Amino acid sequence: MKQVIVLFLLTTSLHAQTDLLREALDRFGLDSASVGYRPQTSWNAATRDDPFRLPWFDAMLERPLKIPTFTREMLWRYRVWATADSSNFPRPMLAKIRPVSGLIMNSARNLGYDVGKYGYDYTPAIDAEWPLTEAVAALYADAGLDLGDNIVYSLPTEDWTNIRAAIHAQVTLLPLELRASLGRILTAMREARRWREHALRRIPSADLRHIFFSTTLEESQCDAHTFDQTVYDAAVNFDGSSAAWGAMLLAQSVEKEIPALQSFRNSSFALDIPTPYGRILLRGAEDDIHYAQDCLLLIDLGGDDRYLGSTGASSDRLPVSVAVDLAGDDEYRSDHEKAPSQGAGVLGIGLLLDLGGDDRYTAHSFSQGCGRFGVGVLYDAAGHDEYHGTGFSQGAGLYGIGVLFDRNGNDRYATVYYAQGYGFSRGCGLLLDADGDDSYIADDSELTHVGDETPKHNESDAQGYGAGRRGDHTDGHNMSGGLGILSDLAGNDTYSAGVFAQGSGYWFGCGILNDEAGDDHYRGVFFNLGAAAHFAIGALFDNSGNDHSDLVMTLGFGTAHDGSAAFYIDADGDDVYTMSAADDRAVSLGSSLNNSFSLFANIRGNDIYAPVGNSMGYAMARRGGEWAVYAPTTGLFFDIGGEDEYRHTQGAQNGSWEQQFDRSLGLYGFGIDADAGSIRFERD
Repeated sequence: MKQVIVLFLLTTSLHAQTDLLREALDRFGLDSASVGYRPQTSWNAATRDDPFRLPWFDAMLERPLKIPTFTREMLWRYRVWATADSSNFPRPMLAKIRPVSGLIMNSARNLGYDVGKYGYDYTPAIDAEWPLTEAVAALYADAGLDLGDNIVYSLPTEDWTNIRAAIHAQVTLLPLELRASLGRILTAMREARRWREHALRRIPSADLRHIFFSTTLEESQCDAHTFDQTVYDAAVNFDGSSAAWGAMLLAQSVEKEIPALQSFRNSSFALDIPTPYGRILLRGAEDDIHYAQDCLLLIDLGGDDRYLGSTGASSDRLPVSVAVDLAGDDEYRSDHEKAPSQGAGVLGIGLLLDLGGDDRYTAHSFSQGCGRFGVGVLYDAAGHDEYHGTGFSQGAGLYGIGVLFDRNGNDRYATVYYAQGYGFSRGCGLLLDADGDDSYIADDSELTHVGDETPKHNESDAQGYGAGRRGDHTDGHNMSGGLGILSDLAGNDTYSAGVFAQGSGYWFGCGILNDEAGDDHYRGVFFNLGAAAHFAIGALFDNSGNDHSDLVMTLGFGTAHDGSAAFYIDADGDDVYTMSAADDRAVSLGSSLNNSFSLFANIRGNDIYAPVGNSMGYAMARRGGEWAVYAPTTGLFFDIGGEDEYRHTQGAQNGSWEQQFDRSLGLYGFGIDADAGSIRFERD
């Protein structure tokens, strides 16, 4: 084992160099190669070869001590792009990739798509004299039309007998620099559309509309009561690499044009051009009302605007859509249930960029950074914002990539389920908030999405949650889970959710919640706060601040069940851990069930522990034999530094305790409170 990461290290004494993790494993005769889930063919366990598995997943589950280093490096790469400092990049070419494009690139690579590895710099070629007119003409040519007397659809205020002349009349009123900027964006949209068509090439065109309106697989993911063969086959045949590459090129092109567009901020220019692939709409500094669901490209130069319907969202009939708002306190609203909106790529690519103002986003589902058979991004650059949704939103990827990136401001995110960093099969969902005091709510007050774990709470599947379709007990169509990430880089934040949330995973999925700084408050119910079930990975990292965390019922704070791995790591601050409605059956705080690996670590600070039930390094399983050897049940608890209070029969300041050691069943449960020491995780 090559140990190169000393994740936490105190140097207050000679004892500080002691690797407490290694000492704990040595106690049981274990090491990094023997604590993971390594299924044998004789077990008849869950399938190992379904076509949706994340490429790195099995290696992590087999060697769980690699997970903290692997996931932190993943989070660091996202942070590099979010902070967008060229000095972070070792090669000049990489610095040319703009932040939104970089977030898409890293999400694609995390799904196993080998795109953008060495950097790229895409600048669309345009006509020098008539950049915008010729870009529009190219759109018509793509559809087998020319700019003669072809009218895509009539406008009630226009009587065009020659569409080229009508377009030319509008275009000549714009400055050349603005025309060139729009021309480059439109040319990039043509390229993105080409890659979108390549991504869908193996899916029969007759199925696209069915897929667009279907939610069967996602809604039934846990127990697989229903099955949609058309959507399943499409998920197998979707070329996510092509979709991601097209989205990356388009996002980079749009981001490159932002300085040019900003130079016309609050100007009064206007444009309205129909094309075979949607309208091109430019509006000025006035307070506008946009009904934008038929827009290929919408740019608003300023004002307090209202956007109604599907803004910056693709569909089965609108392959690519981009919306850019430069300034103003804006409202985005879509009241159509299940209609994609506000940065949604559903069977295509959808981008929404709002560059300034205090904004409010309201939608139902498939919105606010959602990718489903495509790539969807919502980027809000500044302001105190509110995001309201119901499901499949706020950074949700389902057979695609969904990104919500908010750069600064005190923001409020409210949803019910499948949101705020949600990754279903072949999907990556990312919610990245770079600054501000934020609140993340997956509503649990009104029971509208109750799952199987408890009838008293909603199943949230949110706030850094990765999951798949479990079919081993019904029709056998297993779909390994995706990657869900919620990463907050600064501020005093609040997280509240029901069941399955806050760095949790289910059925070969991986969920991560990362909070870099601030005094935070967490409230989760069941399988929350660094938890995983049924061959999954869950991790929660809180890197500083005085935090209060309440696991309402059970299974959290770094707890895994059934061949899974879970981590809860808090690096600093005076923290409080409570369980407000738990009973003696509860399991938490670095405890492990049924052939899993669990680790809880709190480093530095004066902490209070008030758990209920089996806690702080507990292990329980019923299988012996090969299961005990190749999938031991290991629960570890560490508190290093500080004066701590334990309100439980287990746990003691400067003490250690052993809760299980049964080699025949592969049970290893241990906890320690130490003044100083280190925890070293494995890395390739």
